[in-house]
Amino acid sequence: MAKSLATTSRPAFPVLVLLAYGVFWAWMAIAPENRFDWLLENLLIFLCVGVLIGTYRLFPLSHGSYVGLALFLALHTYGAHGSYGATPIDPLLQLLFGGGRLPYDRLVHLAYGVLLAGPIREALMRLAGLRGFAADALAVAVVLATGAFYELIEMWVAGLVAPEMGTMFLGAQGDPWDAQHDMKLELFGAVAVLGLGALLRRLNLFAK
Repeated sequence: MAKSLATTSRPAFPVLVLLAYGVFWAWMAIAPENRFDWLLENLLIFLCVGVLIGTYRLFPLSHGSYVGLALFLALHTYGAHGSYGATPIDPLLQLLFGGGRLPYDRLVHLAYGVLLAGPIREALMRLAGLRGFAADALAVAVVLATGAFYELIEMWVAGLVAPEMGTMFLGAQGDPWDAQHDMKLELFGAVAVLGLGALLRRLNLFAK
């Protein structure tokens, strides 16, 4: 009986993930590059975390999905701290991938596809009863659609809330095709991770 009570009293895994992310978020909230831009970037975080907390009891996700979501939010939080300008890891990323543009912003968009395709697929399987290729294909479509919609949100927020900070908030860094390159990376990331998952399932190395 005592063992049962001790087990049920432990914090649920998603709560531990949330606490770990909360500590990191609080650290990144200290002296950001630009406080107003930081606040704009964090609107996405406030919305996402609020939805996840509000739906936890009715629609809990798998542990893997919560880890993927937390990792993506942590990457976004780190970028927001520096207004997606030059982060300490940008020189390393430039050394690895080349190019004059600061690559951390691109990394976050790639991570959007890699880390969120799984949770989206899981939600589609449970809500719409999809399986196999249908779940994978629609998950990729949702990643691409939400990524494109976020580009629109950035444009609207920059135009309505802080037009004088539009360049900083959009983070285009002089690239006229910035939004398209970002969506391309989200698409590639989602296709890669879901394709790998499909291969592993076909080889019976991964749960369906």
